[in-house]
Amino acid sequence: MTASQTTMDKLYGMRMSVMAQAYRDQEESQGVAEMTFDERFAMIVDAEWDARRINRRTRLLRQAGFSDPEANIADVRYDADRKLDRTKLIELSNCTWIRGHRNVVITGASGAGGVAACNAFFSVRYVRLPEMLDELNVSKNEDWLKAKKRYTKCDLLILDDWLLEKLEGKAARELLEIVEARLRSGSLLICSQFSPAGWHSKLGEGAI
Repeated sequence: MTASQTTMDKLYGMRMSVMAQAYRDQEESQGVAEMTFDERFAMIVDAEWDARRINRRTRLLRQAGFSDPEANIADVRYDADRKLDRTKLIELSNCTWIRGHRNVVITGASGAGGVAACNAFFSVRYVRLPEMLDELNVSKNEDWLKAKKRYTKCDLLILDDWLLEKLEGKAARELLEIVEARLRSGSLLICSQFSPAGWHSKLGEGAI
């Protein structure tokens, strides 16, 4: 067994298959012999780095659960009747508000904002509020705990169809717990058809 094959076997054993393939490709490429060790090694590392970033983005998009994972902020139409602020949308797409654990309320489709967050390598969960509350409105067993962690541990939680109906009792408390748990650890993107002025009457009574 040659030294080259031994090295490749070790790379595969460490699950660095892209780096191993890049190493093999160099042996078969013209002009590599004239390159310095640092140049060759940088090319191999870059190949592994790029592949891992692509795989991570793909995994984040899959876990987020978007209805349209191909949404792109560049495809937003700024027709006059939509009254969209282009500068503000570009600012939001930079995701600095997620790094600062800030929250955003928007009206309309939210998919592009979530995809931009995945592109910036933030963990995202997209869910319709009614579906989240249905999932949490069960006995507090192991499945309930896992579900709650999914909604509290991600960098960005996107809640679509916000407060379509008035929340009662347990549903209102579960929503409060999710929001409270994320105050200092993550961001919320709330997508609603109603202005915040109408939220209070739908969130139960008293402190909630």
